Amino acid sequence: MEQHLNAPQMTESNEDRLLFAADAEITDEQQAYWTVLIVDDEPEIHQITLLALRDFSFMQHKLRFISAYSAAEARHILEKNNNIALILLDVVMETDDAGLMLVRYIREQLQNQLVRIILRTGQPGQAPEHRIVLDYDINDYRSKTELTVQRLTTSVVSALRSYIAIRQLADLNEHLEQQIQTRTEQLQTTNQQLQHSLAELEAGEKAGKQVQFKMLPPAVFNYAEYQFSHVLYPSEFMSGDFVDYFCVDEHKVVFYIADVSGHGVASAFVTVYLKRFISSRLERYQRDSSASVVDPAAVLTELNKELLKDKIGKYIALFYAVLDTQTAELTYANAGAFPWPLLLQQQDQQQHYLELKSSPVGMFDFASYHNQRLVLQQNSSLVLCSDGILDLLPQQNTEQKLQYLLQQSYQHRDIADLLRALAIDPEQQLPDDLTILKLTRQQIA
Repeated sequence: MEQHLNAPQMTESNEDRLLFAADAEITDEQQAYWTVLIVDDEPEIHQITLLALRDFSFMQHKLRFISAYSAAEARHILEKNNNIALILLDVVMETDDAGLMLVRYIREQLQNQLVRIILRTGQPGQAPEHRIVLDYDINDYRSKTELTVQRLTTSVVSALRSYIAIRQLADLNEHLEQQIQTRTEQLQTTNQQLQHSLAELEAGEKAGKQVQFKMLPPAVFNYAEYQFSHVLYPSEFMSGDFVDYFCVDEHKVVFYIADVSGHGVASAFVTVYLKRFISSRLERYQRDSSASVVDPAAVLTELNKELLKDKIGKYIALFYAVLDTQTAELTYANAGAFPWPLLLQQQDQQQHYLELKSSPVGMFDFASYHNQRLVLQQNSSLVLCSDGILDLLPQQNTEQKLQYLLQQSYQHRDIADLLRALAIDPEQQLPDDLTILKLTRQQIA
């Protein structure tokens, strides 16, 4: 029976209660309530619960109750109502494990992961608490004898907070997908070159992978005595990693490596967002309207603001650098990229990481980024890897992995040789996206 807390008590048959609970339309006024389903074969438990929670209010919402007197009756109600926030569920009803079987039905058959469940039992020996909490997806497990008004209220508040958090997460994911679709449509109208590729992306993940890889630079790019090369191996059809390098003008080359949080299509769409963001800065630079594209710290700061403003819901670990081919000077800034860049100098036989601790873009509005500079010696290299490489190394801890990667990178100057030395087979299924970018300044004869 569906009751407000201040409603008078009524006596109806089980059939009348079931039809009323399942078929009643939810009005706008009722939406201002948290809906609670009481499932118990003892009528007095329903009455006691209503009495105990009659003045309950959480986030300015009162409770709206639906009563079921058996697990079978509760199943029918749950099939017809998708707005129930909390179930107060008896364990022993028509069978000794009726309540437990109902939990399994809710999670596995109805695929309802939102509703919160508090188990209540008058026979705790029938279902030991430790086993129940481990084996069943519930929020709380209480003996009816210990459920004072205060403890019941505390359990309900905790369950509702959990319900709100899970609901917000589901809404956020839906909102993210909507924003990604909107951004895709904007890209299709502003970038004719990507329009056909993005249309292919809608046809499936396989076409989507083709689109993403078309945005990548050539595998090897030579400019004066400098050589850029890269590999990118996605763990799924599409990758949350991205890499790029391109000439800004006659003497400057921009390069960066990015790792978007998460995997799959959603993260891959953010790499499209990133590519378009950098391209727009390049266009402004070429129109002499902005020099931010050659200012790594400025690029990271602007991108951080844009991601937070658009509420993308993803963050990007990003290393961004500008090479001046006349002076061999590198200007760079880091936004949470790890492992840090490896600087390999053959001339003085030194190798070390450029340790730059910082926050990814799109994570904090207070994050700040700063430029660093170095001169790239002849016959030296800079190696950048996404964190997927660490998952593939056999060492036990991160420090050991970093040291091993540093040693092997110094000994093997070609990316393919490095992968073989690390015993990494990119043709096998990878636990995470794997990307390597290498810049080498060659020896001038």
